[in-house]
Amino acid sequence: MKKTVILNLLFLILFIIFALAFFTNFFGSEAIYVIIIMPILMLVIGGYVFKTNFKKYNQNDFNNNHRLK
Repeated sequence: MKKTVILNLLFLILFIIFALAFFTNFFGSEAIYVIIIMPILMLVIGGYVFKTNFKKYNQNDFNNNHRLK
């Protein structure tokens, strides 16, 4: 699998853990730390995936090769 696919799957898993911590008492007293740290971690992963994809498509001249004429 590609690196961005793996990071997106990790993002999905972290989102599920965040939802469990936010809506249930699954993690007990540690839930507040999960609720604070998890969105920050997800934002960092999402920013990295966005930056990687943006650089990849700009290097390949993706927009110029796939223009509708």
